[in-house]
This record gives sequence, C-alpha cells and structure tokens, in this order.
Amino acid sequence: MASATLQIRKDIAGLIAFVSRWCMETHTSISRWGEMTITLDSVAILLNLPIIGNLDVVFSKEEEETHATLVRKSEEYLRKDNEEKFFYTWWVSEWFPKEPEPALVLDDTLHVAAFLALWLSRDIFDDGSGRNEIRQNLINFAIKLAKGVALSIGSLFLGSLYTHLDCLATDMYAFNGYMKVDSYVHIAFLQAWLWEHFKHYAPNPINSLPDTYGGSRILHWSKKRPRPSSKLVYFLDNVNAINFRPWAPVHGSIVHPNTFASAQNITLHSD
Repeated sequence: MASATLQIRKDIAGLIAFVSRWCMETHTSISRWGEMTITLDSVAILLNLPIIGNLDVVFSKEEEETHATLVRKSEEYLRKDNEEKFFYTWWVSEWFPKEPEPALVLDDTLHVAAFLALWLSRDIFDDGSGRNEIRQNLINFAIKLAKGVALSIGSLFLGSLYTHLDCLATDMYAFNGYMKVDSYVHIAFLQAWLWEHFKHYAPNPINSLPDTYGGSRILHWSKKRPRPSSKLVYFLDNVNAINFRPWAPVHGSIVHPNTFASAQNITLHSD
C-alpha cells in the first residue's frame, strides 16, 4: 500500500542528503545541532503497523494443513531457484494467477499466508545474502498473521529499515558517486517521515484521512509531490525547523520510558 497505491513522489536530492548524514553505528542522522532518528512511534502512526504483541505458536489442525501446503510449495520454489531468473515472480504467479479458476478464492487464509511468507522473506528478514527464497521458518509467522494474530511487525520493519539504510550509506561512501547503487530502503515511508518532521520542506498534506488502511497517517501524503523550490538540506541543520513530534495524541500502543525529566525520585551521583 505505502509503496505503490499512495503514489508518493520522491525528492531524490533530499533523500540523498539525509542518507549522507546517516551514522551506521548509532542509526541516527547527524546534524550540526545533534542527532535524530526514525522511531517505533513513527512506524506505528505512519504505517499503522503493530509494535507490541505475542505469537501463539500452537497450530490448529487447519493451520497445520496450511503450513504443510506452504512448505511443500516452498520446496518447489527452491528447485525453481536454479532454473529461472525472477524467482519471486514465480511464487506470486503460483498463488495469484492472472487467470484464476472460477472456484479459486484468493483472500482465504492460505493465499494471504502465501503472500505474507513472501513479504516476510523478501522485505522484513532479508539477510543481505542476495538469495531469493521463501524462508520456511517464517511460514508459521505468516499463517498467524493471516489469521489476525497481532505480531510486532512494526519492530521488524524498523530493524529492516535501519539495516537497509546502513547498507545504502556504506555503498554511497564506497562508490562516491561514480557508480549506481541499488537500494531496498522503503523510500515512500522515509519521504513521508521527512515531510512530517520538516513542515516548510513538505507539500501541503491532505487534511482529512480516509478510513482505508486503518487510517494510517501516511495517507496524508497520498499523490503528493515535493515542493520544487524546497530543499531538505536547507532545514537539516536548523533545529528550529524540526517538529520532533508532529502527531498527537499519543498512539495507544506507545509506552514512553521514564527520563530524568519525568521520573520521580531520581538522584544523579557524580561517582
């Protein structure tokens, strides 16, 4: 949804400016005034992904049958890995054919789990090895998600985003503008996040959110284009240009840790 349906236009120069300041050791963007980073708060509110939850690993009989079916199909996928170029395309075509049979139901648990197994393998748990595969140890996650069990996908998304930003920043430094660099960073989310935090850099957002996609805040930026005369580099080093918390009220699943300013009876010792 956030990648394609929203049609968020990218500010390439601004994104490059942000990534060029990304620190792999701290997972923060460094400016003259200090550091800022993408948080679970941002993921939960912008994408409406859960950041808390537990996975019940006990399968029902129906879920066991779904698991066995997906494992068998993933083994066929591994054989296809050595024969064809676009392996993920094969997996999609097997579960979502262009001309489905009349009796085929594409929104049942099995087909939703098949899609989620692909998503988890490709976008969330990508280990950077370059291998295209459906990871069998993730199929149980996919089945539970398809059944509506809450899982902290937001945390997994953020960890994956950090990893891809680290890789992109490393490649940019290594190639120094002389070679093209492939990126798997979720650019639509990153662009919306930057617009949220730098008001005068962003275009005018949509005022009212539709009910689609759970009312995710990223819908504010649907079909938005960057301002032609607005450059992110003009705002990154100006602490007064940043809105550190552009959303309110606090998301229901966010638990704020105590700090020295908010916690009671904290004594700091010089020793």
